[in-house]
Amino acid sequence: MNVRLEMKDFIDELEIYAKRKLNYPVEVGELLQIVMQAGLVGEFEGLIVQAKFLVRTQEIMKRIGPGMDRFEKLSTEFQSSVKKSIGFLNLLVERAPSDVARKLTDTFIIMETDSFSRFMKLLSDLRWIKNWQVDGKLLPYEMKSAEQINVQNIMKRNIQGEKINLILIQIQKSALLCAILFLLFLLIDSPVTIFGWILSLGIEAFLVYIILQIYSIHRTPKL
Repeated sequence: MNVRLEMKDFIDELEIYAKRKLNYPVEVGELLQIVMQAGLVGEFEGLIVQAKFLVRTQEIMKRIGPGMDRFEKLSTEFQSSVKKSIGFLNLLVERAPSDVARKLTDTFIIMETDSFSRFMKLLSDLRWIKNWQVDGKLLPYEMKSAEQINVQNIMKRNIQGEKINLILIQIQKSALLCAILFLLFLLIDSPVTIFGWILSLGIEAFLVYIILQIYSIHRTPKL
C-alpha cells in the first residue's frame, strides 16, 4: 500500500505540528489509509487514546522509579493498556493488504524486546495524532467525511432548486394561460367604465409581470 499524496501532506503537517520527525511516518500513513478504506474509525481512535495514555504513563514510571508506591499501580494499568492497544492494532492490521499486514505484525506486534521498543515508538507517533485531534484539527478520514457531507448538501440543494424551478414553470404557465384568457375576455366583453379598464389592464399587466419575472429568474446565470 503506497501512502497517497494527500496522506503524505498530512504527515508533513503533523510533523510540523509536533515539531519533530515521526519515527514511523510511512506506517502511520498506512494505518490511516486502512481506517479510511475499512471504516475502522472507532478502533483507530481507541488506539490513539491508548497511545497517549501509554506514552505519558511510561514517562511517569521512568521518572518515579520502581521503588515508589504509585509505580505498582501504574505498571498494572500500563500492561492493561498495552493489551488494549495491541488489540486495536490487530483489528486494523487484519483489514490491511497482506504485505502491509505482514510488515506491521513483524515490526510492532510480535512481542520481542526490539519489537516492543518499536511499538512504543509507534505509539509515540500516534499520540501526536490524538493531540492534533484534541486541538480541533481534522484527521484525513474526518476530512473525507466532511467532503462527503458537502457533496450531499450540494446534491440536496440541486434537488431543491429543481423542485423550485418546476413550481416556477407551473406558475408561469398558469399566469400565461390566465393572461391569454383575460385578454380574450376583454376583447369579447370590454369594460364599460374607465375604472373597469384600469382594473382590467392592471390585472393583465400584473400577470405579464409575473411571467417576465419568472423568465428573468431562469435566464439569470447560476453561480
